[in-house]
Amino acid sequence: METDISYPEVRSWTIEDLNKLLVWAEDVGMSDIHILPRQPMWIRLHGKWIAVTKRPVMADEIFFLAEQLFRSPDGAARLKGGDELDFAHEIRVDRVTRKRFRVNASGCKDGTGAGASIVMRSIPSLPPKIEDLGLEPEILKAATPNNGLVLVTGVMGTGKSTLLASILRHIRETQPRNILTYEAPVEFDLMGIPNPCGPLAQASIPEHLTHFNRAAPNSARRAADVVLIGESRDVETLRGMIEMAEIGVAAYSTVHTRGVAETPTRIINVFPADMQNQIASTLLASLRLIIQQRLLPKIGGGRIALKEYLIFDAAIRKELFSVPVTDLIPAIQQMVETKGRTILMDAKDKYDAGLIESDDYDAIRHEQEMSKEG
Repeated sequence: METDISYPEVRSWTIEDLNKLLVWAEDVGMSDIHILPRQPMWIRLHGKWIAVTKRPVMADEIFFLAEQLFRSPDGAARLKGGDELDFAHEIRVDRVTRKRFRVNASGCKDGTGAGASIVMRSIPSLPPKIEDLGLEPEILKAATPNNGLVLVTGVMGTGKSTLLASILRHIRETQPRNILTYEAPVEFDLMGIPNPCGPLAQASIPEHLTHFNRAAPNSARRAADVVLIGESRDVETLRGMIEMAEIGVAAYSTVHTRGVAETPTRIINVFPADMQNQIASTLLASLRLIIQQRLLPKIGGGRIALKEYLIFDAAIRKELFSVPVTDLIPAIQQMVETKGRTILMDAKDKYDAGLIESDDYDAIRHEQEMSKEG
């Protein structure tokens, strides 16, 4: 049983000990590991958190591990000063095998003093092929436009980055296009994709470029055809992303929203009120596809992706131009229900096929009912 999984106790954690734990944990199928002061080591296995050690990890061990992982003697000082550290960690198991992890180290409370937590997410060296994700043909076609904006939404840990990386892998394997990515940190090794059809470069923020808001002008100077911006939250970055899509680049990014319908409004509301109508028109003209994804436990083991999506074809974009910004959410929601696919529709199909539990399906149904009432 999953709850019986345990790891041999370690007297004092070093980077070598942590690497051994990470290799073991990935081999048993973990997706994340969480290290917290005065708590055991936790791993997330098929969506459930499990304590795999008994001895609590001490704060000084975590600060030491953070410095070793970050490869900088000022790592602990930065955490104590309120900075968070985002970076990648790689383990070379042998001459040909590498294991990669996305790392976030952040400060937290440790009793009455300062502590830190480290979250590490397993990243395959190469993203899965798009065929392995079971992406529907109509979504794949909409997800690889000649130009325009493709957004993948969802909360943390729903596979957004994996889906986008798989789409970019498909483009690189099948289309002669120049691909640039701006990420924090670089996750998948897209440069290692065999038999590419075009050039590709990946930049880590802030190591290779100081800020995401420089991605748009940087990509324009580098003759990009396809651009991935890993994080689009501030006004300058969002404006640059929309402008890239408008002038002929296929632009990709993630947004932390819980549904397709609220995503355009969430972006528009980042801008000052006197700019919102103009931004709405430009954004709607650029949109090609919005996908919301979430992961649920799969009957028989593992997890399965549920998707909600709307393809913004020319007719839908034209119809939305006449909708006031304040009415975009209900208008787009109706389009998702009649011309796209809701998360509830996908959950019903997965439940009828015996792929998800009734409790998970009922939870989504209740959530959708409550959102309509709200």
